[in-house]
Amino acid sequence: MDSKQRWSVEMLLSSAWFEVIAVALLTILVFATSYRPAWWFWSGTSQKSNVPSGEEKHDKKREAVTKVPGPYPLPILGTRWIFSCIGYYKLSKVHDAYKDLNKRYGPLCKEEALWNFPVISVFSRQDIEAILRRNSKYPLRPPQEVISYYRRTRRDRYTNLGLVNEQGQTWHDLRLALTSELTGANTVLGFFPALNIAADSFIELIRRRRTGYEVIGFEELAYKMGLESTCTLILGRHLGFLKPDSSSELATRLAEAVRIHFTASRDAFYGLPLWKLLPTSAYKQLIESEDEIYNIISEIVEATILEKRNDARDESVEAVFQSILKQKSLDICDKKAAIVDFIAAGIHTLGNTLVFLFYLIGRNPDVQAKLYEETYSLAPPGCDLTIDDLRRAKYLRACITESFRMIPTTTCIARILDEPIELSGYHLTTGTTVLLHTWIAGMDEENFKDAGRYLPDRWLTSINPHSPLLVAPFGTGRRICPGKRFVDLALQLILAKIVREFEIIADEELDLQFEFILAPKGPVSLGFRDRS
Repeated sequence: MDSKQRWSVEMLLSSAWFEVIAVALLTILVFATSYRPAWWFWSGTSQKSNVPSGEEKHDKKREAVTKVPGPYPLPILGTRWIFSCIGYYKLSKVHDAYKDLNKRYGPLCKEEALWNFPVISVFSRQDIEAILRRNSKYPLRPPQEVISYYRRTRRDRYTNLGLVNEQGQTWHDLRLALTSELTGANTVLGFFPALNIAADSFIELIRRRRTGYEVIGFEELAYKMGLESTCTLILGRHLGFLKPDSSSELATRLAEAVRIHFTASRDAFYGLPLWKLLPTSAYKQLIESEDEIYNIISEIVEATILEKRNDARDESVEAVFQSILKQKSLDICDKKAAIVDFIAAGIHTLGNTLVFLFYLIGRNPDVQAKLYEETYSLAPPGCDLTIDDLRRAKYLRACITESFRMIPTTTCIARILDEPIELSGYHLTTGTTVLLHTWIAGMDEENFKDAGRYLPDRWLTSINPHSPLLVAPFGTGRRICPGKRFVDLALQLILAKIVREFEIIADEELDLQFEFILAPKGPVSLGFRDRS
């Protein structure tokens, strides 16, 4: 085969061309079988107008999950076409797509995954709270299928699917073994002095990167802070990612690999499931990024193990790392994979949250002025803040909670029902996958007064309507993120120290994009003007 023929074959098998070919073949199949789905004649109008009333509404209570309105499905492929080249939503704007689906179809919307398996989006506060209030010993959440598939092929690295993807007793045992120290109050107390040092280094990094008072590409600095603070918590050592002579290339590589991993996961989940037939570009990117993340963090972990053999350290700072290493019930592969997952999860989630938080503070001068007064009163300038100082900072915590409501990194909570439930007049059976859109519900005027305004005071005084259960950036219940206590504390300390040092300025609108989590579209420009 000459080079021209080989180029043609490679081009044919590329993901974009394969998607077009797959859709063309499906279209031929539809015509050949005389199948005519309703969307063939769809004008784009909402199905809300078809909501029954009176006696019909009473009958609706017996409607099955298959009757929930939503985009019209293709045979086998379901509704994933709406995010493909023939659809009308962009993968980078999935968060906006769900806002539109809510407007079109109301409190419940049905999508269909591969083989027309139903996935129900829940937008109503009452329905969301009804599910979140249910107690289950082993809450089920939909696994990330593409990552689970890949990890099953790499038994040399993974003996399980990880905390995010495992279910039942396996998940419970894994969480118990891996997160006892991470979720403990004493661990956070021991880690606090090291976090103070990291926050000071972050302040100096901002000063060095300013042009005048503006930092262009602030998200890169935020990711370095996420990496440094997470590594300090998990590994018990400062890696120097915030220093001028640090391994900035390593931090940049790792942050980029995590970003690609998120976007590849998004493309595999929301796009047409062609990766199951052949390795699409999304699947290749996911494998490459997963390998890059694993290799980089493995080097850091091995260096940490070697260092700790030859040097006595503060055990309170090393608690998480040592607790994982000492677990006799876990294979060394399990231990290393868990550490990799914890660090990778912390980089962008903490980094993106810092961007969103600083942006909202910078856009609201009155809020910032009140926050500065509180943080300035906590301790004299130049002094480290203590845990007790932060306990007194009620307005600081309100600012963070309000930020979670307005721009969370995680826009919904996914669950698999372990028992039947009635939602908005529909009967959802056991095993149904539901997406609880807490962000969209939290921005609804029916659930929060002046929902479009950044009002931290709503968390200090009663302003009705008020629905605090909708603000769940870490999830809820037994499946809650094990890093919640750490992230809460890190955000409080970093924000307090930054506001004491700088006036934050956000002149430009922040554009958001969906990368399986909500992320800022870079480069993000923020101003940091020294306080006199």
